[in-house]
Amino acid sequence: MTGPTTTSARRRGPTQREEGRVARVSLLIPSHALPPLDYLLPEHLADGIRVGAAVTVPLSGYARLGIVVGFGRGADGRALAKIRTVLPSLSLRPEVVRLCGWAAMASAQPLPAVLKTALPPGVKLSYEVLRPAGDWPWRPGDLVSRTELRNTLGPSPLRAAEAEGRISLSPVHPERRIVEWVAPSGQGDAEPPRRATRQRELLRVLEQRAGGLPARELLRMTGAGRGPLKQLVRRGAVRIEERPDGAPISYTRGSGTDLDGYRDGAQRALDRGGSWLWRVPTAEWPVAASAIARLAIRRGGQTLVLAPDVGCVEGLVRVLVRLLPAGLTVAPYHGSQGRERATAYEAARSGEVDVLVGTRTAALVPLASLGAICVVDEPNEDHRASADHKGLHVHARELAMARARIENTSALFLSPTPSLRLYAPEAGARRLPPRPQENWPSVGVVDMRGTGAALSSSLIEACRETVRSGGRVGVPVNRLGRATSVSCGRCGHVVCCASCERSLALQGKASTNGVRNGALVCGGCGRREKAPDSCPACGSNRLRAVGLAAEGVRDALAEALGVEVGLVSAEDRAGGGARIVVGAPRMVLCEGWDMVAVPDADAFVSGTFSIEKGFKVLYRAAEASRERILAQTRSPEHPALLAALRGDYDSFAAAELPGRRSLGYPPYGHVAEVSLSGPEGEVRRAVESKLRPAIGPGVTMTDPMPLLASGPDGGRTVWRLLLRGHARADVASAAAVVARAAAGTGGKLRARIEMDPEEV
Repeated sequence: MTGPTTTSARRRGPTQREEGRVARVSLLIPSHALPPLDYLLPEHLADGIRVGAAVTVPLSGYARLGIVVGFGRGADGRALAKIRTVLPSLSLRPEVVRLCGWAAMASAQPLPAVLKTALPPGVKLSYEVLRPAGDWPWRPGDLVSRTELRNTLGPSPLRAAEAEGRISLSPVHPERRIVEWVAPSGQGDAEPPRRATRQRELLRVLEQRAGGLPARELLRMTGAGRGPLKQLVRRGAVRIEERPDGAPISYTRGSGTDLDGYRDGAQRALDRGGSWLWRVPTAEWPVAASAIARLAIRRGGQTLVLAPDVGCVEGLVRVLVRLLPAGLTVAPYHGSQGRERATAYEAARSGEVDVLVGTRTAALVPLASLGAICVVDEPNEDHRASADHKGLHVHARELAMARARIENTSALFLSPTPSLRLYAPEAGARRLPPRPQENWPSVGVVDMRGTGAALSSSLIEACRETVRSGGRVGVPVNRLGRATSVSCGRCGHVVCCASCERSLALQGKASTNGVRNGALVCGGCGRREKAPDSCPACGSNRLRAVGLAAEGVRDALAEALGVEVGLVSAEDRAGGGARIVVGAPRMVLCEGWDMVAVPDADAFVSGTFSIEKGFKVLYRAAEASRERILAQTRSPEHPALLAALRGDYDSFAAAELPGRRSLGYPPYGHVAEVSLSGPEGEVRRAVESKLRPAIGPGVTMTDPMPLLASGPDGGRTVWRLLLRGHARADVASAAAVVARAAAGTGGKLRARIEMDPEEV
C-alpha cells in the first residue's frame, strides 16, 4: 500500500526487541494528517490485530482512534507506546485498507481522510467508564463524551484515568428505529379460509422468511392491507412484535428471464476478471446491471453497483427488485438515508445483502464477498466529489478499477458514451461488444450562419407539428443562462484557446461593437486574453457572444407557438407536464420525447463545455428522442456534433484521442489542478520555496495565473496552476506538497487540489 512516511510514537517502557512486532497505525484525528506511527503489539492483543484493525493508541496523553495499515520490526532499542484496545466494530478488511492507500495517493489526500470514508457511517466516539473512582458521578458501563470528562475531571486527571484503564475509548453506533415486525407464531389455526386470498399470500411470503419481516415491507410485497394481517393475528397464525429496524433491504420478486440477452457478456467479463467497458443504451442499464448481479450471486459473490446520484440509486433498486430472480436481497446506500445507511453498511459487511446499490460513498464499503462491481453512467462527473466538498476526490471509475485489481474481481462500466480516458486502449479496460440503440431518430441540422434570429422557422414549425399530432417536445438549453462562447456571425468560427483548444468564454459584457471590450478566458487552463477586433478566420467584424438562456428560449417558443411552454430546473419541475418543456439537459433528457429540439448546439460542442461532455449531451438528446431531433448551429460541419447526432461514438473517439495524447491528458498522463487563494506574496513563496524544489524530472508546472479578481472566499484572489506528468504518483506527490505548505501558513493561504479533473 502506498502511504505516508512512517514515524514512531515514543515513550518510556519496553523496547521493540522485548515486545515483538510493531504495528503501523494511521491515526484518525480531525483536522490533522499525521503519517502512520509505530506502536508495539501487546502479547494479549497480538493474535487479534491485522491490517485494517481499528485500535486505540495513546498520543499526547490521550487515547486516539487509528487503523493498522502495516507491520514492521521497528528500530532496535527504541521505546514505543503500546496499542491499548482493539475495536472490531470499526475494523476494515485488509483489501479496503489497500484501496484507501491507493485512493489517498491518487487524490493527493491524506490517508486518514480516506480511511474515515470507509468506516461505518454515523459512529461517534465516547468513553466507556470501566472502573470509576469514588468521587465520580458515573457508574461502570456509562458512556461519556471526552468534553464531559474533561470538564468534570480536568485535563490531567483525564489523562491519568486513561493511563490507569479506568475509562476506555469506545464507539457509539447510531440507534436503530423501533418498527413493527411480523413473524409466524407456529400456533393457532394456520389454514385461512379458502376465500381469504390476502391472508394466504401473507402466510406464503412469511414461510419463505423464517425470521419474519417488517410489517411495512410485508404489506408492500403482498399488496395487502392491515385488515388481513389483523385477522391472522387474531387467529394466532402470526405475531406482531416491536424490534429494532433492520437494514433497508428489499427482496427481489422477478423471474430473471428478461436478463438472458446480457448473459454472455456478463459471463465473459466475470470469467476473465479485470475492467470491462460495455457500451449499453441508457434505457438498458438496469437490465445489464441485473444480469451482472445474477451471475455474480450464482457464483457466491455480492455485487456493488455504483450510480451517480440518489435518484438513480433509488430507481435502480426498484428495477433490480423487479428483474432479479425472487429471493435475493437488494439495498440502497447513499448520504440521504440517515440512520438507515449505517444498517445497510453492516448488512453489506456481514453478507446479508446480495446487491448493494450506492453513490460514490459506497465505493469503499467492505463487502463480505465481492463478486462484481458495476458502474452505471460511467462518465458522469457526479461519480466524484469536487475538490471543495468533503468526500473522495477520486472518480468511481478509478476506484472500481483499483478495487477490482486489489480484490481480484471484475469491474464493468456501463454507458453508450464512455469517457475517453476509459475508452483509450492505454486505460487497460477491455471491451465487450456494444449493444446498439434499437431505434434512432431522424436527424435535422439547421444552419444559423448569417442569421440574427435566436430560433429558426424550421425549429418553430417542427415544434408546432409535433404538438398538433399530440406529441411532446424536450428543449435542452445550457443551464448557465449566459454567453457560452464567441463566434463569428459570418463564417461560424469559434474563438478557441491556443493552449488546450477549448473555446474561450467572454468575461464581462459585450458592447454594441461586438466583444472587443471584453476579455476571453479559457475554462480549461485558465488562459486569459483580450478579445480580438475581428474574426481570426475570415477577418469580418461580426464577432459576437453567443449562447441562449433557458428563460429566453421558453418565452420565444411560447410567443411563436401560442402554447404553454414549461421550464424545469433542479429546484422546480412544476412545468414538466407541458407539451413543450425547456430546461437544463440533465433535467430535460431524463425522460423520453417525441421530438428533441436543440436551439443552441454550439453551446455544447463549441461552448464552455468540454467537447467530450458536449458530445455526451447531444448523444443523450438523440437517445431521448423517439422520432426526431433538430439542432440549430453555426458550425453545421462540426465533427463532434455530426457524430453525436448519428450516434457514432467510435468516430468521435478516433478524432479526439490524438488530441488528448498530445496534451498529456489522462490516460496518457496525469494532471493536478492546484487552486491557491491568498495574498500574491504567499502564493509565490509557496510555489518557489516549496513546490518548485519538490517537482521531479517527470513533472512540469505552469506559472500561477490569477483566475478571479475577487473569489467567493472573502474576496481573495484565486491563483491557479497545473502540474502535469506521466506518473500519477509523481504528480500527486508534488500536489501534496502544496497542501502541506498551505496548511503551514496559519490560514494565510488556502489550497484546493484536484487530481485528474474530469473536464480536462
